Amino acid sequence: MTITCADCGATQAIPPLPDGGFAECHRCDRLLARHSERGTAITLACAAGIVILLPPAVFLPLMDSTIKNLVFGESRLVSSVPVIYSEVWFPFAFGFFFFALLFPWMRAILQVLVLAGWRNGRLFRFSEELRIWSMTEVVVIAGLIAYFRANISAEVGMLAGAWCYFAVALLSWVGDHSLDRRTVWSSILPDTMQYPEHHFASCDVCEFAAPEGRPGEHCPRCGSRLDRAINPRFVPAVAAVAAAIPLSIPAFSAAIMVNDNITGVIEHTVLGTVQLLADRGYWQLGVIVLVAGVFLPIVELAGLFWLLASVRFPQKRGLVVRTRVFRLVRRLVRWPMIIPFIAALASPIIKFRGIDDIVAGPGATPLFAIIALLMLAVRFFEPKLMWRTAGVPA
Repeated sequence: MTITCADCGATQAIPPLPDGGFAECHRCDRLLARHSERGTAITLACAAGIVILLPPAVFLPLMDSTIKNLVFGESRLVSSVPVIYSEVWFPFAFGFFFFALLFPWMRAILQVLVLAGWRNGRLFRFSEELRIWSMTEVVVIAGLIAYFRANISAEVGMLAGAWCYFAVALLSWVGDHSLDRRTVWSSILPDTMQYPEHHFASCDVCEFAAPEGRPGEHCPRCGSRLDRAINPRFVPAVAAVAAAIPLSIPAFSAAIMVNDNITGVIEHTVLGTVQLLADRGYWQLGVIVLVAGVFLPIVELAGLFWLLASVRFPQKRGLVVRTRVFRLVRRLVRWPMIIPFIAALASPIIKFRGIDDIVAGPGATPLFAIIALLMLAVRFFEPKLMWRTAGVPA
């Protein structure tokens, strides 16, 4: 089969793969295909499990809390949305709702439809588009840290909703890593077997090479554009990175959580949360907060700035390295969302007004905005543009 790499634009022929075999781009090392006999069946089962388990995970009790068995509280995932809405900027509340609840459920429904027999390329394309925005694993890690953070103030227990959501995250991870995407795309419309002796108009989404296609036409497999214009996507990527940089000041100087208890009001920044967890013996969780909340945003900002600069000042040397850096940034870009999600999940657990109350602080919103902007920048940036501006032919 003939495939056009979405990262560098190289069109190449790939022989049939054995079970467990994989093929990488000969130019930039992108994984083009990985064959698995049971990949679609496992993913279908996982997606069906997510569709069933996510609603109870959202509406069943998530955690309960008590202080000396005198006052009692209970949280649910769905209750985090109005709590965040009342405490901080409303886009944060809607972002949590979409990333933690709605998008994972929508993606699972689309996967069930496609893998169960409705071979629709647009549906599968939309499910793949939602992949970066569905953050069940991020929510689980944030929830674990929120659990131990809340345990500092009260006795906290996990309830049915937490275990259901943990199962959803596990199914999501297994389904993603077992899915044979090339088999799904080929079942919708097989890749051409024609040898690429000249440039084929191709799709950047499903990597379909169309020997008879023309640039600008709709992809016959997924509905995207063949040889779509990627130059206009550069400016939005630059704008997203430029908007994220000044937000770093309030994000890291202001508190992400505020603890209002009978002894006074205590504000915790990202680094303050690290110190709090370390002081209470949870240094491993403090390391996670430090890496996710400080190290990763800095690395991603620096990496994206380097990639954008390489388009403005192109050179052939180091193209493969820069393409690998883009793939690494794309893989890591959503994990800093752990930090604002900690505030979103911890706030509904401890709600004992006048005794002990945890609320999302003013720093949670700009930190959420930074991560969302970096995700948009990654989504807009086309690594193929680095190859084109450096003069490497498709």
